[in-house]
Amino acid sequence: MGFRMRAAISLFGLFILWQPVALLAETGPLFSSQERWDRRYSGEHYIYGVAPVTFLKEQIKKIPRGKALCLAAGEGRNAVYLAQQGFEVVAVDISPKGLEKGRKLARKRGVEIKTVVADLRKYDMGRAQYDLITDFYYYDPALFERIMTALKPGGFFILQNFSTDQPDTGHFGPRNPAYLVRPNELLNYFARYRIRYYEDTVIDLNKGMHRGRGAVIRLVVENSATE
Repeated sequence: MGFRMRAAISLFGLFILWQPVALLAETGPLFSSQERWDRRYSGEHYIYGVAPVTFLKEQIKKIPRGKALCLAAGEGRNAVYLAQQGFEVVAVDISPKGLEKGRKLARKRGVEIKTVVADLRKYDMGRAQYDLITDFYYYDPALFERIMTALKPGGFFILQNFSTDQPDTGHFGPRNPAYLVRPNELLNYFARYRIRYYEDTVIDLNKGMHRGRGAVIRLVVENSATE
């Protein structure tokens, strides 16, 4: 075997060994999703800050108070904000560490939130349970049918997620297109319901690790048939 071929094989072997570490942030086999997020949330600081998503603050004045479900709640910043606004809040996330920090933030703000550790791919949201469901920066279209089923008639679903433009727009956020929203994709998913707000835009973000230009898609859907 010639030197060039042996060198190529050696480099390929190094590539295979390097792959799991390099891809750990999204698909690495060394840690479960729960362990990855627990490691990320293990510090004292709140990695996305303690202020809620600006879009939630802008839209909440239009939403009647009631029971709210925060999906992928992380360290609880949005769940705590909703509790401050008078909602009865259930915060669901795969990370016990993140939810622990959410409860700590709630105590500091003088409110209460109920927390549930769960994998959203398997979590039973129930039927007609919630007046509001939120989903920020966790994109899984497989959840949409369950989300709308879990909303009470007239309830609202609020989403903000990075679009497929984000890899060319900002230096943060996922790069895998499976976790990004394609243009007009959500309009098709929710065509049977009343879409109260839709925006495909670029905004300036200043929340913890999200600092800089962000290409996002924002959506508010009411659980009300269009026909």
